[in-house]
Amino acid sequence: MAGFRRLCLVLLLGVSASAECRIVVEDDIGETIELAHPAQRVISLAPHLTEVVYSLGAGSQMIATVAWSDFPEEAKSLPVIGSNNKINYEALLSYQPDLVLVWLSGNGEGIISRLKALGLNVYVNKPRHLEDIPRTLEKLGNLLGYQEAATEVSEAFRQTMTELDQKYGQQRPVEVYYQIWQSPLMTFGGSHLVSDVITLCGGRNVFADTAGLVPRLGVESVLAADPEAIIVGQYTELDNAFQYWRQWPELRAVKAGHLYSVDPYLLHRHTPRIVMGARQLCEAIAQARIE
Repeated sequence: MAGFRRLCLVLLLGVSASAECRIVVEDDIGETIELAHPAQRVISLAPHLTEVVYSLGAGSQMIATVAWSDFPEEAKSLPVIGSNNKINYEALLSYQPDLVLVWLSGNGEGIISRLKALGLNVYVNKPRHLEDIPRTLEKLGNLLGYQEAATEVSEAFRQTMTELDQKYGQQRPVEVYYQIWQSPLMTFGGSHLVSDVITLCGGRNVFADTAGLVPRLGVESVLAADPEAIIVGQYTELDNAFQYWRQWPELRAVKAGHLYSVDPYLLHRHTPRIVMGARQLCEAIAQARIE
């Protein structure tokens, strides 16, 4: 599989032989992680990476994580050593990890540089597209010694994405404004993974060409875009979001009653569970198409 390999050296000692296999994986920023054996003491600095490890069945190898690593239930019992942008390095080092998983967008280059300066094995994740999820599964499966599980979960993920594309992706595009925050108004730009999901579902992100992963908007921008559907993936104040847009009954989405919500916990994390969020999003867009 692309991005990783095993290097095996057979040493002949008299009539006996032993094999040493090194695990070599290239992370999402092109850096190489090389391990003598699968990592057994893993720290994740992002909730979605914690979830990915558990999805492989490797949760027993997790020794610490960061705030909001709340899925699956077992992850809640892990020691917490900080948040996405503030890490307790002393606590992290005390756990003696043999692999640290970090998220470029969430943790930032400063934390990554500090971890590497401490001599730690660091895997940097930078998911941007749906295909990055199975690639992450496969690379972490190799690093953790769960290659078969990674292949199984990845194939199931790809199959579901194909089914959703065949069912929804070939239909008439629906112009969608996807809202993640109310004050200030915030959405996902075209380079965010959720924008990929909108396309998969036969939608068109009306702010796909806006710069940045998570651009802030003025209400005038949304009014000018005049989307056919407004889909809200907020963690809080869902009712307020709907009520806010009803102030503009001339909006196509409001006039037609195309105001929908999806579960952000399913859709915003770059994990296999995104297929459940994608189903919700696809069904909302399909509803807007036929009403």
